[in-house]
Amino acid sequence: MYLRNKLLTVLKVKNILLMIAGVFFLFVGSYNILDLLIYYRNDIETALNAKSMPDSIDFVLMAIVFLFVVLLSRKLIGDARFYSSYFEGSLYQHIRVKDLAAASGKPAFIVAIELFFFRFLYMKKYKFTTIEGKRLIELFSKKTLCECKNCGAPIDKSVYFAGICSYCGSSDVFAKVLAGDRFYSISNEVKRGVNCPSYYEGKNLGVKKTLSVILIVVGLAVAAIMGFMIADSASNYNNKEYLREKLFDTSNHLYSFDAIRAELISLIVFGGILLIILLVLAARRFYKLFFINEAESCAKYFSTCKSPFIPAEGLPSIKASGNKKMRRVRGALKNAYLAHCTLEVHEEVMKVALAKKIVKDTCPNCASPINGAVDENYVCQVCGSKIMGVIEKK
Repeated sequence: MYLRNKLLTVLKVKNILLMIAGVFFLFVGSYNILDLLIYYRNDIETALNAKSMPDSIDFVLMAIVFLFVVLLSRKLIGDARFYSSYFEGSLYQHIRVKDLAAASGKPAFIVAIELFFFRFLYMKKYKFTTIEGKRLIELFSKKTLCECKNCGAPIDKSVYFAGICSYCGSSDVFAKVLAGDRFYSISNEVKRGVNCPSYYEGKNLGVKKTLSVILIVVGLAVAAIMGFMIADSASNYNNKEYLREKLFDTSNHLYSFDAIRAELISLIVFGGILLIILLVLAARRFYKLFFINEAESCAKYFSTCKSPFIPAEGLPSIKASGNKKMRRVRGALKNAYLAHCTLEVHEEVMKVALAKKIVKDTCPNCASPINGAVDENYVCQVCGSKIMGVIEKK
């Protein structure tokens, strides 16, 4: 509701294309620059004035720009997802910037800058406002009604999820939310996650972990091959027997020791650049494994919980290693490695909300689809119930 999903899809495709182009341009440009400098190592001016040198420099600069844009875009899209999830799960029309800062682990002024920028690109349906000197984020015409599913009595927002109906004693409560002309309901399904870690794991988490391991192994294997090639070329640089053999080889088109050595250096440069790229990609994928492992650890812990709200400081990794580990939990959420849970701040305490089920454009009474614009007086065309009506307990 708060994300520009179609635009985000386009931006994701753009990031993939820019990543491929960036890696290609970086490899080709840097290789050609180093190859020219080494081949004309005794005449640097000739290397700098070579016809291909300006294009190679442009390739490297373009690659740096492309890769920077991709990394920044991915980070910002992840932040937008995090903020959108927080907005959608909130029962309040106004959210404090400092609460979002605490949940995201960012300084409040960074959160404010990002949200100001996101309004024009990634997100929609919110604005900034100031009430009693406090900087707040106002969500788009959000109105909320919490009810008991058993008897229909109104429930106070402050006891939502964890509360018990004061009329019938049921803990099966839910919220109905009207945001602009869109309606959705929020209920709790924490029972589905009990003894079921997979409920809290992101889509295809096991496949993603296996693929990450395979990519790391393949990357390191190719990097090892490049390393052996570099070592072999370096060992032959001053090997007179190898140089003479190459010089008198009829299939070889190099007619001097300098030319043979230049070819060896060219191979070393080629292998070195490829080796660095592979190691960086493997390291990045290895870094992602930390988030995947954190997601698996949290999912196991969440499956033992029967309360819809748990203090964030109670997570095993946080207890073991301090609050700095919180960035792994946030990383798992932003990368969609964790599902059916969000970080929220309630009464100045960081909590994890479990098993929130958000159902959009569906009547909460008969589950029939809602067609057309919705307002406070909207009546379901199937069951005749008022969407935002309150059943008073007599």
